[in-house]
Amino acid sequence: MTIELKDEIQEALQLAGFSGNLNLLAMHLTEIEDEAENWLDLFTILRSHTYRGDNSAVVETLAEVTISMEHLRDHIQQALPKLQKGLDIPEQ
Repeated sequence: MTIELKDEIQEALQLAGFSGNLNLLAMHLTEIEDEAENWLDLFTILRSHTYRGDNSAVVETLAEVTISMEHLRDHIQQALPKLQKGLDIPEQ
């Protein structure tokens, strides 16, 4: 997570009408962006291993995909309620 990216996210939140201490929400959103990029990279790697028929590499990469998804889930669970409330979007 870069400080510049977190600052940009904070600015976006302010422009959207969020107020107060936005550090934690901005951190979660920044982590989501970073982890989403990692997740997409892992899928590219997974496709490559699959194409080559490398079973052990596929299993290892799927484990990394799972860990990445868990990390995403944790940050999403923290950020989503705050975003829904701040944007007046009902929970599904």
